[in-house]
Amino acid sequence: MPDKFAQIREKFPITANRVYLNNAAVAPVPPFITEEAKKIFDGYSAVGGELEGQWHRRIAEIRKLVAGLMGCGHGEIFFSKNTSEGLTFAVRGFPWREGDNALSLRGEFPAVTVPLNLLGGLGVELRIVEPRPDNTFSLDDLIAAMDSRTRMLVVSFVEFHTGTRNDMIALGELCRKRGLFFAVDGVQGVGSLVTRVRDWQADLVSVGGHKWMIAGEGVGFCYLNRDKLELLDPVGASWLSLDDPLTFLTGSADPAPFDKPLAPDAGRFEGGTLNIAGIHTLGKSVETMLELGPENIEAHVLGLGSLLVGGLVERGFEVLSPQSSGARSGITCFRPRNEDAKELLRRLRGKKFGLGFPCASIRVSPHYYNNEDDIERLLAALD
Repeated sequence: MPDKFAQIREKFPITANRVYLNNAAVAPVPPFITEEAKKIFDGYSAVGGELEGQWHRRIAEIRKLVAGLMGCGHGEIFFSKNTSEGLTFAVRGFPWREGDNALSLRGEFPAVTVPLNLLGGLGVELRIVEPRPDNTFSLDDLIAAMDSRTRMLVVSFVEFHTGTRNDMIALGELCRKRGLFFAVDGVQGVGSLVTRVRDWQADLVSVGGHKWMIAGEGVGFCYLNRDKLELLDPVGASWLSLDDPLTFLTGSADPAPFDKPLAPDAGRFEGGTLNIAGIHTLGKSVETMLELGPENIEAHVLGLGSLLVGGLVERGFEVLSPQSSGARSGITCFRPRNEDAKELLRRLRGKKFGLGFPCASIRVSPHYYNNEDDIERLLAALD
C-alpha cells in the first residue's frame, strides 16, 4: 500500500512546489479529478444538454459509490451544495415543539450551531456542553445536560479547531436510548477516517466536498437514515424532489406535473438542478478513495499525525489535540510556548507550508497524498 500512496502523490502537482498540510480547510484538487468537471463543460460546449441522460446515469453510479464510502444504502444519500445545507435541512425540517431543546458542543463550527441557535424564535433552546481539559467531551456531561424535552444532538465527527474525534458509536447509542435525533457534521472526518454511519446509528451525516473529500467547493452529500425519511419536512423540496421527476421531459404527454408524490428516498431533498460537474468530480475522488481503501487511508493519515506529534513534543510545543487512540483524527493543532503563534505561522507560510490557523493555533492536516518527508520538513522548519 505505501507504493500506492507514493504513486498517487505524483498525481498532485502541488507537492512539487510546496508542503501543503491544510486539507482541513480546502484540499488541492489534482488534474485527474478536475478532468471530470472539464468533460462536463466540454460537453456543454459541444452539444449543449444532449449528454444529460448519460451524465445523470453516472450520477446514479456515484450515489452508490458514496453509499459504499459511508456504509449505507444508496437510497439514503442525497447530493447537496455543502455541509451546511444538509445540517440546515435537519434542523429546520425537524418537528419541534415550543419548549424543546437541542444539544451541541462548545467550539463547534458555526454550520452546526447557527441553525440551532436560530430555533430560539420557535421557543427551542440550544444547550452547549463544555469540553474537558484534554479537549474531549464527557458522555456524563451530555447526559447531565439532557431532560425530557431534549430532542436532538448535533455534533461534529471531528472538531475543526482541536482535531478531537468524537465517539460516534457511544453518542449514537445514547441518542437511541434517549430517543434523540442524531445529526453529524462529517466534513472534518469523512474521507480521511473510516466511516460507518449505520454502526454510529446516526440519523443524518452531512459532508462538504472541498476538504478531505478532495472534490472542490460547491458540492457535497448527505446521509439520511431511511427510517427518518418521513420525520423531516423536506424544506427545500421542488420539482426534482418528486418521484421519477423527469418523465414529462422525456416523452410523457403529461404536462409538467406538480402533484406527484415525493421521491421515496433521500433524493426528495435534492430540490432542483444539481451541480453535475461537481458531482462527477466528487465521484472520481470517492472512486480513488475506495481503490486506496478507507482503512489504509486512515492508517496513513494517523501515522503521519503520530510522527508530527512526536516531533512537536520533542521540540517543546504545546499539542492541543487529544492523543488517546479513540480521539485522534487527521488534524493536529499546536502552539509554540515561547513565541507568538501567528508570527510562527507567517514564517512557515513564507517557506511554502500550507497550514491552518483556527482559534489561534496552528493546524496541520495531512491527507493520503502527503508523506513522512512532508512532516519531517515541517519539523525541521520549526527547529
